[in-house]
Amino acid sequence: MFGNVSPETVFRRLSSHVFDERKIRFVVPCSVVLGLKLLAGWAVYTLATHGNIAFATFWMKEWGIQPKPDWPFLFHGWDSAWYIRIAKMGYSYPAYAFFPAYPFLIRAASGLTGEYFISSFMISFALGILAVPMFQLLAEHYVSKNEAVVATLLFALFPPIFLFTTVAYTESLFTVAVIGAWIFCLRKHYFSATVSATIATTTKVYGLLISLLLILRLFREKKMKDAFLAAIIPSITFAGWNAYLFNLTGDLGAYKSSQSHWQEGWPFGINSILRFIVELKPRFGQLAPPDIHAILVVTMWLLILSLFGVLVVATLDVDLDFGMYATIQFLFLVAFGTVWSFLRFLPFILPVWLIARTKSRLITIVAIIIFLIVSLVIWYQFVVLGVWFG
Repeated sequence: MFGNVSPETVFRRLSSHVFDERKIRFVVPCSVVLGLKLLAGWAVYTLATHGNIAFATFWMKEWGIQPKPDWPFLFHGWDSAWYIRIAKMGYSYPAYAFFPAYPFLIRAASGLTGEYFISSFMISFALGILAVPMFQLLAEHYVSKNEAVVATLLFALFPPIFLFTTVAYTESLFTVAVIGAWIFCLRKHYFSATVSATIATTTKVYGLLISLLLILRLFREKKMKDAFLAAIIPSITFAGWNAYLFNLTGDLGAYKSSQSHWQEGWPFGINSILRFIVELKPRFGQLAPPDIHAILVVTMWLLILSLFGVLVVATLDVDLDFGMYATIQFLFLVAFGTVWSFLRFLPFILPVWLIARTKSRLITIVAIIIFLIVSLVIWYQFVVLGVWFG
């Protein structure tokens, strides 16, 4: 067959052509992720309309909106409404907790689409797809091209990442900004890295951490002018954002004060961890079903925290600077976050995915199938049923 060339040789050469030599290697993971996002969206829509009922989600009723077309609600739930509200009407309490970059993009895009729901979805979805080749390019700086493909697929299809880079949330913008900042830094395009870091700073409260990493790297390389710009531009932008809130509210800590709107339900920071453990502490004397459930929940939570803690430490061996960023971000989330959001935020400690690689095609395929099934379940619950997930 094929003359004197075996099928195994043909497959190996084809793989080399696709993944090692040509730029098409970026198209393959990107196409897989895009296809699976569209497939999952179709599946959620089909499940929600099972029995020939009209498409409806929890959020249509909750927000009192019946959009036409209705499909954009596949990509909206929970905090999506806050970003759209800010884009349409500006800031008011308690929206000060949401940073301005994503709402600004929604407002700008709405000038082209004429629709806020479609604009918010398009931005998040498009940036979520853009993050795939960007992460692959970053991974290739540390591992082989084949390993980078696997790491990229595992990263992009991991359920919390898959969901929150698809629906109208800030994770897509934040991911692109952080990856961009580090790629530009590695390529010594320091001003572009600073701009990307500044975008991250105006997207999430811990966006400043990537600026800190950039400053430390530049100091070590004795690029003092670039280090100064990397320090001053994100800092001025962050200060300007807080000055705007102060001018609007008269409150120097408007961001922190607005958190009380959500803290009534659950505390943030270390108190969140302590309350979680105390309230789910099982009564080992009588293992009734609720106690078994509590044991399972606590065990799963500890495993998740431990897993990402181990991965964060491992990143220090891949790249000391990027690993330090991962470590600081991990500690920040544990110290100031809430336990119910760990599964959403911890996977976006991007350096940990540089560790996620395997040479086994079987393991990769099985992982992708499991990830897709879990993603479908949580997407349906998050959007259609209105179940909170981080």
